[in-house]
Amino acid sequence: MIQNERQYRITQTKLREFEQQLADLNPEDHNLHPRQVIGWRNSYNLTIRKLKKEIAEYDQLKSGNILTFGLGALKDLPTTLIKARIAVGLTQKELADKIGIREQQIQRYEASNYSCASFDRLQVIALALNIEITQAVMQIQQV
Repeated sequence: MIQNERQYRITQTKLREFEQQLADLNPEDHNLHPRQVIGWRNSYNLTIRKLKKEIAEYDQLKSGNILTFGLGALKDLPTTLIKARIAVGLTQKELADKIGIREQQIQRYEASNYSCASFDRLQVIALALNIEITQAVMQIQQV
């Protein structure tokens, strides 16, 4: 998932590189077996689709068109916080300033999917992002 403008630019560059590599793939290259050409083509196409999907998601979040996120499980909370930050138009620095910490801490939180953040810190971040959880269901699985 693209988390900031730097990653967005890097992903766009990588997309262009993979598209160029796909265009340069020559089925007539006698150093490659035809199955290798097919394998490379499939690999490039898969990577290109993945990168385009990530870019499109980031563009949608940045446009503010997505303001509701499904939270199927508690493990999805970190990704939801990152998406919400992007959707409300805050940079990592702006979020950090808003809650009184350094930008690097937000970068670490997001890079680690908030694994090092306390529950209290998650609540502060959710409040700063104006996140409202409208429905919560907890189900205990029988073992």
